[in-house]
Amino acid sequence: MLFSIKTMVGDINRLRVILVILFEEGFGFLIDRVRLAYLLPFKLRLCSIFRRCKPSSKLDETVISLPERLCRSFQRLGPTYVKFGQILSLRSDIIPPEYIQQLEKLQTNANTFSYNKVKEIVAEEFGKDISQVYKTFSEKPFAAASLAQVHNAELPDGTEVAVKVQRPDIRGIIENDIHILFFFAALVEKYIKEIIYLQPVQLVKEFSEWTMRELDFSVEAANAERFRQNFADDNRFYFPEIHWDYSTKRVLTMELIKGIKLSEAAKIIKAGGDPYVLAINGLELGLRQFFIHGFFQADPHPGNFFVLKDNVLCLYDFGMVGYLDRQMRDSLSAVFISFVEKNAELTSKKMLDLAPNYSLQAKEEFAQRAMPILSTWFYSKKPEKSFAKMFYHLVIEGAKSGLYFPRNLVLCSRALLIMEGTGLKLCPEFKLYDELAPLFEKVIKERFNPKRIMKDMEISMIDYLNILQQLPENTLKLIEKIEKGQIDVKIDKSEIMAIKDEMERVNNIRLISIVIITLLVTAAIILRLEQQTLVFGLSVAKIALILCLILSVWLISIIRKK
Repeated sequence: MLFSIKTMVGDINRLRVILVILFEEGFGFLIDRVRLAYLLPFKLRLCSIFRRCKPSSKLDETVISLPERLCRSFQRLGPTYVKFGQILSLRSDIIPPEYIQQLEKLQTNANTFSYNKVKEIVAEEFGKDISQVYKTFSEKPFAAASLAQVHNAELPDGTEVAVKVQRPDIRGIIENDIHILFFFAALVEKYIKEIIYLQPVQLVKEFSEWTMRELDFSVEAANAERFRQNFADDNRFYFPEIHWDYSTKRVLTMELIKGIKLSEAAKIIKAGGDPYVLAINGLELGLRQFFIHGFFQADPHPGNFFVLKDNVLCLYDFGMVGYLDRQMRDSLSAVFISFVEKNAELTSKKMLDLAPNYSLQAKEEFAQRAMPILSTWFYSKKPEKSFAKMFYHLVIEGAKSGLYFPRNLVLCSRALLIMEGTGLKLCPEFKLYDELAPLFEKVIKERFNPKRIMKDMEISMIDYLNILQQLPENTLKLIEKIEKGQIDVKIDKSEIMAIKDEMERVNNIRLISIVIITLLVTAAIILRLEQQTLVFGLSVAKIALILCLILSVWLISIIRKK
């Protein structure tokens, strides 16, 4: 109880600090709307009531815009709100562009913390002094962000590394601020109905989940390793090695990369790099992440890439990632195919498949908004037209129509836009649409490679077998519940006969399904172990697959009978 009271008092005091800063930055109107003016100091309340003073002596509201003031407020409020602003800058589907432009500035210019704090954190994580963990460790960081800062160091064997150290006490600060953010977001939803479409509580929930994952550096290390494995067979891309023995939840040690930042086009050319090749490879890197792996870097701005020798692209930031499941990847592929074929109506329809839930009104409104955009884009002769902007625009128009696409799809559309922008900066003649079709065809072929499909089928078969094995047991449990009166069921004789017929049909389907699955598994095993055994000139595996096809057609015909 004492802890709860202490926490509540701390939250109220922190809330008052936040409200004062918001008031000073010109957001007194917002404080009034959410009924929190009573928490302001008496002097500020008088200013609010009688309008006798400006929110801040340094503030000129005629010059400084509302988005600029919001950005400045986040900077003054500390790391939690800086991070919150960074996350908001990724949500261009619901946040107006003038706010996005300002919030993106929060990506840089973070303050550093002292070397003594760094030594304390390293000692707490490894249980020994920093000099016993690293051979050398630079006192001054070479990069700083809202959650951590990065130092140069050497391991005991002399290997040069970059060490990311989490800010002191940042977890507790963020957890406390998240309580207040949820409280404030709930008030906004309750009292400011005109911006309820922003879904403030949901935004805070997403921010909370994302940020708490980022605070665990072992998650970022796993992300880096996953990228390394996904692209292990392609020497055009490189991902730094994680030194796991020197990494914890608050300290991340990775290979030190020495290269040219992708944003420095002049230096790349001077070093013999080819901007066009880098632009094309960067696009393929993104497409493979989106359509094949379903795991992508959610903020691929040029500052997160190095260019190494022989035009090798190196990605070295793994904090913000997105995920696309198999169904989402297939639906997104359908959108891209319809786009490449310049079918406006089909593109609009396939975009709807990407949204989880929507009303008929939202569907109709989206179609009205989408068709002019698609028609103009497909039939325009303007050479500067951009596919990435068009796709990004469709996602944003969806939110305006009440059609909310999944957050990961929004991140995907934004990532594609950044990739195109980066390609244009590197190589002004780079045209995403001209390069998209052949690259997309290449990626789709890899996506539907027979070996990849077989691997996916093997995984799916296990799930299907589990379902089939559990079906009799689950059916018996259902019958027991009916017998015990736990489920109220009223049926007549005709319904019982219909159920009998249906059960017979289901049993037939189940039997054929098991045979098909068995044959597929057998074929997969034979394909892996041996492909030389022939019967009538055909391999045993091929014969099994042909039988699967025949039985599948039979199964479909049985299902369609009723």
